[in-house]
Amino acid sequence: MPERAATLDPVRAHRRVLTKIGWAAAVALVVAVTGCANDPLPPSSLASSVTSVAAAPDQPSATSPISSQDQRDPDPSDPTEIVIAADAPGQVLDHRLLGTNLPAWVGPDRLVDPEFQRATIESGTTLLRMPGGSWSNAYDWHGCEIGDGSTCAWTWAARPSDFATFLRATGIAGMWTVSINQTPQSAAAAVAYFNGDVNDETSIGVDRDGVDWESVGTWAQLRADHGNPEPVGVALWEVGNEVYGARPEAGGADCASFGWEDVWTCDGTEYVVGDGEHDGYLAFRDAMLAVDPSIEVGAVGVGDPAGWGNFGNEVIAAAGSDLDFYVVHQYGFDQSPDPVDALHRPESMWPGLLSAVHTALAGDAVVAVTEYNLVSFEAGDTSQSMTRAVNALFLADTIGQLAEGGATIANQWNLVNGVTSSGTDYGMINNDDGSLYPQYQAMKIWGQVGTSLLGVESLGDLGDLRVYPTRHDDGRVSIVVINLAGDAVNRSFSLTGVGSGATVSMSGVRTDDLLARSMADVDMTQIEYEAGRFDAEFPAWSINLIEVAPSG
Repeated sequence: MPERAATLDPVRAHRRVLTKIGWAAAVALVVAVTGCANDPLPPSSLASSVTSVAAAPDQPSATSPISSQDQRDPDPSDPTEIVIAADAPGQVLDHRLLGTNLPAWVGPDRLVDPEFQRATIESGTTLLRMPGGSWSNAYDWHGCEIGDGSTCAWTWAARPSDFATFLRATGIAGMWTVSINQTPQSAAAAVAYFNGDVNDETSIGVDRDGVDWESVGTWAQLRADHGNPEPVGVALWEVGNEVYGARPEAGGADCASFGWEDVWTCDGTEYVVGDGEHDGYLAFRDAMLAVDPSIEVGAVGVGDPAGWGNFGNEVIAAAGSDLDFYVVHQYGFDQSPDPVDALHRPESMWPGLLSAVHTALAGDAVVAVTEYNLVSFEAGDTSQSMTRAVNALFLADTIGQLAEGGATIANQWNLVNGVTSSGTDYGMINNDDGSLYPQYQAMKIWGQVGTSLLGVESLGDLGDLRVYPTRHDDGRVSIVVINLAGDAVNRSFSLTGVGSGATVSMSGVRTDDLLARSMADVDMTQIEYEAGRFDAEFPAWSINLIEVAPSG
């Protein structure tokens, strides 16, 4: 494909290659940025555990096949034993944590490709955030849909109808980010386009620019005329992308000199309530809910609520109870990391960040990490770390840490992207040839877990082993075990509540080289299970899935 297939220019725009001040100066300046240009929070001294997170318990049903028969007590003489209470109440594990991003620059041809659709379904992802990072603040959904594409940032970009068709073809849920530079009525019309009924005569109204956005049915009919007669049902919506990072020439002198977003403010309060010339998050949310009261509308935040001039705290205070979910973007490093450092970044980054956000939030507001990956600046990833096995291990542990830390929604950046100028790629799928990067395998393994996150008790130090047990609604237990060590590890497991006769199997992926471009399969293995116990060996640098199916 021609140069545009690699989407170098739009990728640079999203990842903010800071040409005005230069790369070295940019890294020096970006020392407290949350999100794509962030040096994350220091490691938290607080323990992150399932039991420390307040969540509605998920009790086993009365007909659950989990049984307490034929159990032996844990063996205190075995320092390697891991005890999992499979019949205890668990923390709800929201599968919206298994989201990713789908940017408009991949183009419509990719979205209609059956092989790409198949690979997306098989990835295990559950949620697609659109239309693509910083593009969201420039993307004119209406102009893209009915015009020549010039307001899509590029004339060849995917349009709303392309996204709608893709969601329908794959059956995956969608999330849409509306531009904070437009008006609440424009955003409401976008909701009507994706979710409205062609017979709904509800008026959307005239915006501050004098544009009459007609009725819900107007935009639902446009969707139908372009190939999607039934509502798509996009349930999650964001207002703006990384507003705190506004360019000073657009957002004012108080904005960071290295800002990257072309938005009208970098002030958290103004973003929520608006100013004399612009409407804020609250007005957007009201207009959008008037079209579809069932949707949730999220506001842009930061991982350190006091960072970026107190942006996050201002958003939380101004939005109050009208904050449906609080959006965080966080990346592990600004440039290619040492591989061993990368492996341990999730446990040092996510617990402290999530603790700070939950502390700042009032009530039960949902935390949505709608962008994350190993490296923020594509130009800094000179080792192409994101295309290598180390990123699969980073992603696998990140999802586990997010689940333990009480995040509800998360979107890896991104499903497909294009190879950038440094040779790296943020995507799970190569846009040029459809091949799969190692991080795809991590998402696929997590896509097979249950709906309850269970507690873990180890009679010894887990070391570099990460253990994330889950229970399905039918009583099956799926355990994600990540070995971050360069040597194989043997462990004994004791499952309380799962009687004799259970079937235990293990599969996964592994690597002998953290910088490898692919990972080898761990052959499916049947494991002997007796009286609530089994032993397993986990290969070096591996992501494993243990499946326990109770008898009956």
